[in-house]
Amino acid sequence: MTASITLIGDNLAQYEPSFQAWLSTQQLEASRKVLTNQKDAFCVQRYDLSTPITDGKYGELRAALLALADQTGIDHILQRSTPNIRQTGLAVFDMDSTLIKAEVMDELAVEMGIGEQIAAVTASAMRGEIDFVQSFTQRLSLLNGLSSDVMDSVYQRIEHMDGIGTLMQVLHHFGWKTAILSGGFTYFADRVQTDHGMTEVHANVLEIVDRKLTGNYVGPIVDAKRKQVLLAELSQKYAIPADQIIACGDGANDLLMLNDAALGVALHAKPIVRQQAPCPMNQLGLDGVLYLLGLSSDEISSLVNA
Repeated sequence: MTASITLIGDNLAQYEPSFQAWLSTQQLEASRKVLTNQKDAFCVQRYDLSTPITDGKYGELRAALLALADQTGIDHILQRSTPNIRQTGLAVFDMDSTLIKAEVMDELAVEMGIGEQIAAVTASAMRGEIDFVQSFTQRLSLLNGLSSDVMDSVYQRIEHMDGIGTLMQVLHHFGWKTAILSGGFTYFADRVQTDHGMTEVHANVLEIVDRKLTGNYVGPIVDAKRKQVLLAELSQKYAIPADQIIACGDGANDLLMLNDAALGVALHAKPIVRQQAPCPMNQLGLDGVLYLLGLSSDEISSLVNA
């Protein structure tokens, strides 16, 4: 499938002439399709490019479109290709700040009375400023002695990301495998999996002794490299071709898997991730992924209400 550019934002009708002019300056020919309808509070337009995009040109276009997104507040998402939603595929997701609107480690730290201290380290790690594994072990050690009884109430107060139910329902309708690859913890990832009928969970295991966290973990840490390896293993396990793989995350520890996927979506991502990930998306929740797969609002509604 040809490359495409998807615009997501408000008042795209007013912006369209300017964007068409920009396409002309780039010597790009494209056919436009409006994916939203009048009932939507936002607009999505997809431009399928008939002009071939070389590797060198792709990098230039991506940088230019990211600059336009920053200037206008409108997502300008360049895709080399589009997975076929109607064929079986694999979609993998980070959990914290991707499937849920929280960083679980930070929420546990609040229960420990050290929320601000931990949150600062978490934010630095997600921006790629410090090593993830080092920050993970450092933050976790500070939770030594926290009662495991608080974990249920922590999960209950966490909001799930906008659009998660819609995205999972549509993916599962078409037989997609969905997996959580999280640098967070299995207790919470397992709950998200159950709530949304996801296929698999790979996350970190908290060591708990006498109903208290020890500040240690059990087994391998799910860091950036581990996520990349798991993505490859799941693709092989379910016999999913490379062009049918979606990855979605927000942190620096997601970049390897985002760049390995056919569609790598950086959702509400940190600046370093927006700069380096293939498809940064800020204007919608997880249901925005469905527009990047070429579905219209009417098609999404019919699938959800079927």
